[in-house]
Amino acid sequence: MNSELLLQRFNTIPEDLQLQVLDYIDFLINRYKIHDKENPQEELSPEIKELLDKRIADFEKNPHKVKPWQEIEDRLLKKHKYAL
Repeated sequence: MNSELLLQRFNTIPEDLQLQVLDYIDFLINRYKIHDKENPQEELSPEIKELLDKRIADFEKNPHKVKPWQEIEDRLLKKHKYAL
């Protein structure tokens, strides 16, 4: 695709829509694991990897302790209803 044509069309849309287009491009890059050679994705730190491994192990040992997102969201909204 001609990048100059793409840039010309991109510049014709309002700035708030340009931001949405950029968000969508980022989504597509992450969704399809497209890596920019100039900006490689950062690796997780060993500490974060260890924490995630621990959480996965905890989940696998006690899957019944997991709460659905809707339940957590409802509880937080009820608790902080005046913060919105």
